[in-house]
Amino acid sequence: MPTYASLSQSHPAGSPKEVLRKRTITGLRRLRAALRAHFPQGTDRMGTVRIGTWNIREFGNTKYGGRDTYEPLYYMAEIISNFDIVALQEVRDNMREFHALLAILGPAWDYLATDVTDGGAGNGERMVFAFNRNRVRFRNIAGELTLPDGKKILASFGERIRLENGISLELPDGVDLSGVYRARSDKKGGVVKLAEDVDIALPADTYLKLPEGSALAVTRGTEVTRPPGTRGRVTVQVPEGKICGEDFRLRFPGQALDQSFKQFARTPYLVSFQAGWLKIDLATVHIYFGDNEDEKLLAQRQREIASLTAALGKRAAKEMSKNPENTVLTAVLGDFNILSAEHETMQALEANGFEVPQEIRSIPGSNVAKDKAYDQIAFWEPARVRGYTRFEVRGANVFDFFDHVYTLAERSIYQPQRSEGSYKTWRTYKMSDHLPMWVELTSDFSDAYIDACDLSEPR
Repeated sequence: MPTYASLSQSHPAGSPKEVLRKRTITGLRRLRAALRAHFPQGTDRMGTVRIGTWNIREFGNTKYGGRDTYEPLYYMAEIISNFDIVALQEVRDNMREFHALLAILGPAWDYLATDVTDGGAGNGERMVFAFNRNRVRFRNIAGELTLPDGKKILASFGERIRLENGISLELPDGVDLSGVYRARSDKKGGVVKLAEDVDIALPADTYLKLPEGSALAVTRGTEVTRPPGTRGRVTVQVPEGKICGEDFRLRFPGQALDQSFKQFARTPYLVSFQAGWLKIDLATVHIYFGDNEDEKLLAQRQREIASLTAALGKRAAKEMSKNPENTVLTAVLGDFNILSAEHETMQALEANGFEVPQEIRSIPGSNVAKDKAYDQIAFWEPARVRGYTRFEVRGANVFDFFDHVYTLAERSIYQPQRSEGSYKTWRTYKMSDHLPMWVELTSDFSDAYIDACDLSEPR
């Protein structure tokens, strides 16, 4: 159980520190009672493993003061202590808050984390697994998931070419593309800047001027001939005038392509654990968001999810083909930014052999408003026979902590000057705008193993 050292030290009656201490004690009591009622009753926890995933909003950032007292960290630790393994998203490069949380959880808890993902889409975030060493064991296998050449994620809105270093567009005479266009913008210091790209359609007869060093690339596999009596030479047929088609590419010098996506926006993290008899490879993700209303950005999100399940599914199938008696279960969990169970983003997740258990699919939503299926847990070929090991869900749900701490009824206590809407936003930076999701699986297969031994033929 977590350790709450600050609660034992009292302060003068009515002082801010004493008010905070008493309020936290009251909140913890409500939270602990709610958690006891939330999780399955009568389950033999020696025979199960409880796996959680939680996107903790900008964990480590200072917006709205960050987690400026021990109170929110105590509440978060109380929730996390009910899991055996938890995948955390949005842990920022500054891990001060996370380390404070880990200290509250106690010495049995450990963690594995990636470095931050570079680039704007990475948002300075890490992928983190925290786990209770008294309940599960790290199997010494961990790695970030990257995509091979030919499988990388190209932007659904098209790749960009840098118009610099001698590369330029030449518009037809008299064409002026200046004007008013639909786009989001930011204003800072009196200066307005674009918050997204503006795509302006180009008129016919627009030309791309190429710099010295550009080349026509005739692609590998194109049919050619060999000049008689020569070695290491070929005769290539290049059309006169207009050149296009699958056999040709344009090669630019230097860093001409501004490739928006080649790998995942935030690199998935794959770690292998063992709980009891159950061996499980877990991949945690935070899929590219973009914009729920932009079809191109939604398509980008779908591409990321599809690339993820294809890569993980191929890996799991390869491991199974090498060892048909392999008992390792593969799962992917985290924030997929899936809109609903019926959306194309969910279809991309449930591809390449992955399935979301019905117990999780039936959850209305994992965001605070409970209207978006952002967070998910999916398993690769769960019905596959894995010897005596079985995929068996003992329970699954999300836990709504705002029913018990930082409640709407407490706005006058925490932030009386704020409107209800502003308070709702403020409290998500103390806890989160996502609810923790969990699944509990059977991890003790002793009876099945004994039965298998009994059925074995004598030598």
